[in-house]
This record gives sequence, C-alpha cells and structure tokens, in this order.
Amino acid sequence: MTKNQIHEWHERMEDGRKQYIRAYWNSREWLFRVAHPDGEAWMPLEKPGPERWLELRDLLFRKYQRKKLPWKYVEQLDKMLEKMGIRQDEATQNEE
Repeated sequence: MTKNQIHEWHERMEDGRKQYIRAYWNSREWLFRVAHPDGEAWMPLEKPGPERWLELRDLLFRKYQRKKLPWKYVEQLDKMLEKMGIRQDEATQNEE
C-alpha cells in the first residue's frame, strides 16, 4: 500500500450520536483512531476488534468498486486478516 493512506467512516452509537473511525496506514501497519463530533481530538483505538477490521475491509472493497483504490490493497488487507485469524463470515455470524 502507498504511504500515509487514511480511510474514514462513521457509525451511530446507542445514544444516537455519531462516532467517527479513522484507519491510517503508515507504510508498516494500520492505526485506528476514534473521534466524536463534540470531542476535541482523535483518540487512538488500541487493539481494534474483528468488527473494526471487517469494516475497514468493506470500506476498501467499496472504494475498489468505485475505482478509487487498486485491488491489490484489498488483497493485502485480506492477507493481514487471514494472519490474524479474522474471517469475512464472522461478520454475518455476529449479526445473527
């Protein structure tokens, strides 16, 4: 992957507020950060769970579909997820 990629998305929390998640590729590893609209700064997210990794994978795949990202970046993330033992079907199992 290229150096200094930043990918960002948001989700609704239980209380209805938005929470922003940022995944940052620093040429060696992914770093996750979280922010709230009323917060001051991005807070590091230590040890992101499988759902965060799968959200990032989904985001990269959607960017690939819109021709905004090469397929090799999705493949590289898939290899990392495989090494961590995270499978794509875990997301559907958690929703059931």
